[in-house]
Amino acid sequence: MIKAKSNGESLEDHVNKCLAIFAQLKDIYPNLGDFTGYPAFYDDVFNALFFHDFGKAAEGFQKSLRNDGVRWPYRHEILSTPFINCLNKENTEFIKILVLTHHKDVNELTKFIEDECDIGTRYDERLEEIQPNIGGLNELIKRYPDISKKILGSIEYKVNLIEDVPKDEKIWEETIQEIDRSIRLREKNWLLSKVGIFGKGMMNACDYLASAGMKAILKPLPSLTEVYRFDSLTSVQERCLSTRGDAIIISPTGSGKTEASLFWATYNLDKTRGNRIFYNLPYTASINAMYKRLLKKLTPYYLDDGCVSLLHGKATYFLYKMFEEDKFKELKNISRKIYSPYKITTPFQCLKHLFSLKGYEMGLLEMYRGRFIFDEIHAYDARTVGLILSMCEYFKEEMDAKILIMSATLPDFLKDLFLDVLHIKNEIKMVNRELNKYLRHKCKIIDGDIIENIDLIEKRLHKNKEKVLVVCNTVKRAQMVYAMLKSEVNNSALLHGRFILKDREAIEKELENLDLLIGTQAIEVSLDIDYDVCFTEPAPIDALIQRFGRVNRRKNEEGLPLKGVCDVFVFSKGSENDRFIYDEQIVKSTLDVLSDFDLLYEHKLYDAVNEVYAEGFGDKRNEFEDTRTLFKQIIDDITPFKNSNRKESEFYDLFDSIEVVPTLCRSEYLDCIENKRIFDAMQYCLRLTNGQYHKLLNEGRIDYEKAIFVNAKYDTKLGLLISEEEEQEQNII
Repeated sequence: MIKAKSNGESLEDHVNKCLAIFAQLKDIYPNLGDFTGYPAFYDDVFNALFFHDFGKAAEGFQKSLRNDGVRWPYRHEILSTPFINCLNKENTEFIKILVLTHHKDVNELTKFIEDECDIGTRYDERLEEIQPNIGGLNELIKRYPDISKKILGSIEYKVNLIEDVPKDEKIWEETIQEIDRSIRLREKNWLLSKVGIFGKGMMNACDYLASAGMKAILKPLPSLTEVYRFDSLTSVQERCLSTRGDAIIISPTGSGKTEASLFWATYNLDKTRGNRIFYNLPYTASINAMYKRLLKKLTPYYLDDGCVSLLHGKATYFLYKMFEEDKFKELKNISRKIYSPYKITTPFQCLKHLFSLKGYEMGLLEMYRGRFIFDEIHAYDARTVGLILSMCEYFKEEMDAKILIMSATLPDFLKDLFLDVLHIKNEIKMVNRELNKYLRHKCKIIDGDIIENIDLIEKRLHKNKEKVLVVCNTVKRAQMVYAMLKSEVNNSALLHGRFILKDREAIEKELENLDLLIGTQAIEVSLDIDYDVCFTEPAPIDALIQRFGRVNRRKNEEGLPLKGVCDVFVFSKGSENDRFIYDEQIVKSTLDVLSDFDLLYEHKLYDAVNEVYAEGFGDKRNEFEDTRTLFKQIIDDITPFKNSNRKESEFYDLFDSIEVVPTLCRSEYLDCIENKRIFDAMQYCLRLTNGQYHKLLNEGRIDYEKAIFVNAKYDTKLGLLISEEEEQEQNII
């Protein structure tokens, strides 16, 4: 028996499993022959999968499966290629390149091309290793007609049995060299287009899913009426149940936008219901919360935790913390594969495939005809909005996808950008009569800064045992305010982005039980918390609205705010470092607009947002435009069969943050690494901006040893005190 896997799985079993997955993907991603302009698309991918592992019949490879740790120094994909000539088919170029590149890209395969200086075992000698197992390969070939008829519905080609190992068959070198030449000269031919991208994507998806033991690929539910049994629907939810095509939703926090967006995605599924649904959020905390929320809702209808995937830079860590080891390994394995119908993700997880990172062809295939939901679109800066808008444009025009943009606070200039560029016809908003039901807050501007008015916060802490939320604009100011107020109550916490993961998790578990929470922008991000009053430093109006959204969040049986109307206070002054975070003119305009307010009616807030952002991106407009121009160049560089040299970690570093470990945690981190407890090591990490990192580097406070260590004081309650160095232990003689 010819084996394909070290677990004893035979080549025939593996091929059959790959083709069973292929049959499902063919249903999930229909009409790719027409879409790519290559009618033989499915036939060629089928044939590539049938022959892709024939090279594993080499005796050296078989021996490596029997002896753990014994590496076979050649590529089975190369040895599989000549057997494709068993097909009585004129054009086999696409099949051969799919087989050759199903593990390694063109760059890596060119290393195996022989020249006069080559001193390793030669190609023809490796082929001879297959001779003893030709009989086993022929047994598989005899089954080709039945398998082909079952999956493709007809037998297009006859397949000849192998009489002998092919001699002097160097066609693989010519194939690789021709593709490499075309890529280097930027010659876009039919193979270096969507045909190649989707072909390799489907090839990899079938191989990886089969190897992972997956038998069935899940589809989205055909209806969500059983999942969400509301007594009544909002007007936005009603419209989403029957809106076909791209759309924009503007609806208040707490008005059921999430459910509305899923109604929209479900109504826009294809007849085969194979579309993947991508729910995009800007922050890790909100993504984790949404993942848990949807998993709880949807799992009973699938009896499979894999129905929802979690995708962000730290997703594997959170899965590791949430599930037992076996379940964690399973969910980690399938999260990046075409398995889960619902993906909770950041836009950067989608964007990275357009930067041609390893495995991007499979990622692009998954997004073909995807249904993309972008929530909290207001939360991104000008550069990221440029990337998201350009990505949506590409998905719609080149991937036949549908787009839904959502926000509670979407200024007209931003809304019009998406409407115009994406040609969106459906704009869904609540009418004023319905909006007024969501009145939750009464706003007052307090003259001065938070330090000068700390007594006002102290009074509210002691009044009627109110739960008080305080939001600062910088970590340093939040740490200062926490130190001043923590003794006023028995149950308080500080939350910001400079805690290691371990401590941040512990804090987030207690958020609902606190009497006092002090934090930074980390509090804005869809945390499901409910406080009675908010004090905040001045910020742009959309940021303030998100902060206010953590107050008076719960509803009564009639769907109205449970606490009636609650107070929110904005100080007129921030700290001197605020200018590095927010546009000073936008903040000033926000304070001017809010000074005319008392009750924060939603329809008035909508007008206020437009007044504040009357100049659009302002001086960030060029940054937005430059990003759009750069993105077009990135799209032009997408070429199948060749990965970018950039690592995934380097891609994330493009977005202004670097992962570090406080010196205090050094020994624990290194101990985890030494014992190969990688995910335990991750709990000691936090992120700094590039600016903060380089400042510390210039001060000589950065050290490297299997990670980047930062010499700054760390406290489990305060987080990283970046301006203070960690006290060093001294030897006493």
